[in-house]
Amino acid sequence: MIRALRRRVHELGRHLLHEHTAPSRLAAAVLLGCVVGCTPLFGFHFLVCIALAWLLRLNQLVVYGAANISIPPMIPFIGFASVQLGERILHRRWLAVHVADFSWRNAHALARSFFVDWLVGGLVVGGTVGLVGAGVVYRVLRARRATHRANDPVLSAIALARTRYRTLHRRWWLYAYLKYRLDPCYRTIAPLVPPGAFTVDLGSGLGMLPVLLGVLGDGRRALGIEWDAAKVACGIHAANGLPGVEIVEGDARSHPLPACDVITLVDMLHYYDADTQRALLARCRAALSPGGKLLIREGDRQKTGGARWTRFVEKTVTRLGWNHGPSVRFRPISEIRADLESLGFTVTHDEVAGQLHPGNVLLVGTV
Repeated sequence: MIRALRRRVHELGRHLLHEHTAPSRLAAAVLLGCVVGCTPLFGFHFLVCIALAWLLRLNQLVVYGAANISIPPMIPFIGFASVQLGERILHRRWLAVHVADFSWRNAHALARSFFVDWLVGGLVVGGTVGLVGAGVVYRVLRARRATHRANDPVLSAIALARTRYRTLHRRWWLYAYLKYRLDPCYRTIAPLVPPGAFTVDLGSGLGMLPVLLGVLGDGRRALGIEWDAAKVACGIHAANGLPGVEIVEGDARSHPLPACDVITLVDMLHYYDADTQRALLARCRAALSPGGKLLIREGDRQKTGGARWTRFVEKTVTRLGWNHGPSVRFRPISEIRADLESLGFTVTHDEVAGQLHPGNVLLVGTV
């Protein structure tokens, strides 16, 4: 019981730290936090920050951290500037007050007395300070990300891999571009595939993972199996010239699986009922070499919040025909993990969710 509680607390903390961490999103979080922090809503800043961050999909910790601009030493300056600006905007006059009047001890009383002035002026003061802070944060994070990308072979390979889709029809190119950029599964899975490994990607879609592994090189080979002929054609086009990368048309339930080191199932297991899923997992187990890995990215039916949105989107795009699945049947990750363990896998799992894919989990089964 205690161990499960600790795990839940740890997962929550990690989620809060890593949600919405793109430079633009963090810059927006700083701007919003400064605006809220400069308002006279003392005692409610925390609740307002959490509510607005959730509504606008911003990092809650950063929003509240930026709102702490209203710490006691800053209150006199924020309060004086906000009240004077508010009075000037609303009534075109200045008030006979001084910075010294806005001490922390009487800040609450002054906030009640000059609430409207402080609120209007605070939005201006907070917006001004927030824009400066957001600009600094954005530039620093962009610079750090560029440096990190230059030093990270996986991120460099992702940047090269997405260029291979540019000559396709716009809808395929845009999909591949956004998927590579926003879905963390590629930068998470690629490092788990060692140099020289042969990977089979079931339900390969546009062949984006095999193409990435081919670009990453170091003797990595990959076979993508996909039953949508249009997507297979796109994958073949993108993989052109990459040694050891092949995209073929086939049904993952029946297509022969060659002996391999890694098998990946990214967002495809949920197209089948539980019995079919178990049969597919057994086929994967039989094809894997000793020490091989089975990597499964799936949505967890037991997760709530944003995970419900992920499941809704998957069901919608399947009904619309973008994904050619027979049905959409998400299962609890605990059940899939139990299936893997019954097949002899040693299993770990971690959340691999992005801005557009909240609630997704990566299961790593090792033979």
